[in-house]
Amino acid sequence: MSDLLEEDLEFRGGTLQLSTDAVMPESSETNRTVTADTPGRRKAPANANPSVLSGADSLTSSTCSFADARTEAPANNTEATAPAPAPAPAEYQVFPRYDVPFNKENIKDFFTFRKGVVEAAIQECITVLLFPEDGEYLGSWLLTEITLWDNEKERIVLLTSRLVMTIKYDFIAMKQLDFKKTYLDDLDTIVLGELVYPPSSLVPRLNGIASGVTTVVKDCVIDRLCRRPSPEDHQSSKLFDPKYFEPRERHLRGVRLMWNKGEPLPLKTVWNPFSQDVPFLTFASHPIFWHKVSDGTPVEEKSTYDMETFAEKLQRAIEAMSSSACCIHHAPIVIQSYVGVTSLLHNKTSMGFFKVRGKFSF
Repeated sequence: MSDLLEEDLEFRGGTLQLSTDAVMPESSETNRTVTADTPGRRKAPANANPSVLSGADSLTSSTCSFADARTEAPANNTEATAPAPAPAPAEYQVFPRYDVPFNKENIKDFFTFRKGVVEAAIQECITVLLFPEDGEYLGSWLLTEITLWDNEKERIVLLTSRLVMTIKYDFIAMKQLDFKKTYLDDLDTIVLGELVYPPSSLVPRLNGIASGVTTVVKDCVIDRLCRRPSPEDHQSSKLFDPKYFEPRERHLRGVRLMWNKGEPLPLKTVWNPFSQDVPFLTFASHPIFWHKVSDGTPVEEKSTYDMETFAEKLQRAIEAMSSSACCIHHAPIVIQSYVGVTSLLHNKTSMGFFKVRGKFSF
């Protein structure tokens, strides 16, 4: 029942296209420096056109690695007098999310928050689904998959030296429901960056309205009815503060794996919400990750929910393949959603995740 709202028929007009823009001069200088520092790093072919997503005003890209993007200092800041602090190791750095999903109480409703559940599920998937011909096992994660229709889904991701396996798992019945293999040889583009909407999209405005209504109802109305208001409440807060309803972007980073060779999506895929032929996968960190960061959870356990760790290991796996011609770009990832009413309802109610919902669990 976690995917009941997938049967939506929202209009989709986004396409994937091949960009012919030349790389910016300053980018090329940076790339020469990075290549000189690390001779073993893969170079993009000189005649290869970087594949990026259309739909935004400007999308820049570069061929630097994931680790460089995470530890990069401010560019060419010659006016700074104090030396910049040394960057922390990549595995300990965390990109902040300003709208952390759920609170500490609600996050406990997720079945994957319970101790040992994720570990048992991953071990079962490794044992049952991976075979010697799939290559060397490199790692496993519990991530959020963002579909073509902007729906968030809870997925187990396994990475080997040959493929990425995406698994739909029932964390209530503790059984595997479906899986999909994507071979690394088939990938032509990987994009890492901020998840954004097209400039003409109404989704940020609708997100602001939905978040504002939720805030007013839960934090203002219900709180004031359940407890005796103090004089400070009347002075420091307003019941209908306009800032509650401001447009809200995702403020979330993701990674997109593409194998469409720059071709636009066919109409039968764009218009069909049940299509299984979407030539890309988009992943973000699992909501639990944002609550594991602040407590005393070991680093190894936090990384299970971290998209950044997955992206770094994916890059290493691709660089180790001599036959791979995959290009790596750091650019905004455009989610081609323009109205997004059904995806808004789907994501606000967490229908893509297995959790306790009152007297029911699904």
